Order: sequence, then structure tokens, then C-alpha cells
Amino acid sequence: MESYSHLPQLNNGQLDLSKPQDAQLVETKPDRGKGYKAGDSCRTEVVMDNKPTKILLDPGAFCSCVEKSFLKTWEPNFEDQLLPIDGIKFNSVSNPMKALGIFESTVIFPHINGNLRIIVEFVVM
Repeated sequence: MESYSHLPQLNNGQLDLSKPQDAQLVETKPDRGKGYKAGDSCRTEVVMDNKPTKILLDPGAFCSCVEKSFLKTWEPNFEDQLLPIDGIKFNSVSNPMKALGIFESTVIFPHINGNLRIIVEFVVM
């Protein structure tokens, strides 16, 4: 399976959704209504540049951000591959954040029914 993050992911009516499998929890499931307290619940293991690594999925984010120190752990010379980022400002809750550029990478989500490969553009902070 392959997907591109910059294209809309539309259901064309041909997807078989009849037998979904529940995700397996790595940790104890929090009480109902208390999932927000499980900060690691959105962490998953993926493969990036043929190296397994854990990432945090943020389904509410409008873009995928990565800290430069994390990026250096699996791509030491990432600075040479950065694409420019223009005309956008990023802020944390209380402070402005400086974006260094865009880093494009292939991310593979391993799954027993077929791995999903996505080309992702990360904003490097």
C-alpha cells in the first residue's frame, strides 16, 4: 500500500471495510473519558530510512513537525536535504518557534496485513 501525504485520502467506494481489526494497546487502557491522560498513547513504531524508530502521532496537527535533535538520530546530515520554508510562522503555547526547513522522508507503518508507505514532509524545528 502506498499513500502520499499531500494528496487527499479519499474512499473511492472500493475499500473493503467489513473486517477491521482493533489496534493492540501496548499499555493498559485508561479509564473511559481519561484517554487524554495517556500521553504516550499516540506513539507508534515506524520504519524510516530502513531504521525502526518510535514517533508520536498528532492527529490534531495541521503539519508534521520534528525536532532537529530527533532527526539527527536517524539522518545525521539532514541539513543538506532541507527544502526552504517561507511565509509561515509557528508558535508553541507561549513562544514563537523557528522552522529550519522541510525534510521529506518515506515512513513505513508496519502491519500484518500489509505495510503502509507514506511520503511525509516534516517541518524541522
